[in-house]
Amino acid sequence: MNGSDLREHRLAIMTGWGFFGSFGICLILSGFAENSLIAGLSGFVVIVAGFVAHIILNRIYGAGFSQAQIALGLAAFTVGVFCFIASVLFGGILGEADVAIGLVGFSGLAAAFVTYIVINYGVRGSYQMGFRLNAEERRR
Repeated sequence: MNGSDLREHRLAIMTGWGFFGSFGICLILSGFAENSLIAGLSGFVVIVAGFVAHIILNRIYGAGFSQAQIALGLAAFTVGVFCFIASVLFGGILGEADVAIGLVGFSGLAAAFVTYIVINYGVRGSYQMGFRLNAEERRR
């Protein structure tokens, strides 16, 4: 990919995540604030739609996920999960809808990631990829 295509790809990705990410986060926070299961889960659906849009844009531009994008996605997911767990344990009163939003939403995000890996690499290929990474770690 030349410099112009790379900049266009980055702009498309940032625009997509700016749109899907902001609306998704707002819906998730609204769901938690109002104990609305529909609003909270629709926020997670919008986040998954942003992930699908990112995959589609990568296919259009013939690119893959960069190491920085993978790190940012995993870090954001991890921080979100830890914040949810901390709020359940130490945050005080959470309604059943709040707990359901967090459990179903984060499970849905994890399922979307696993589905992407299986579709992209196949079951055997994803297992072999993990096994190779584990073998490289043991050699060090």
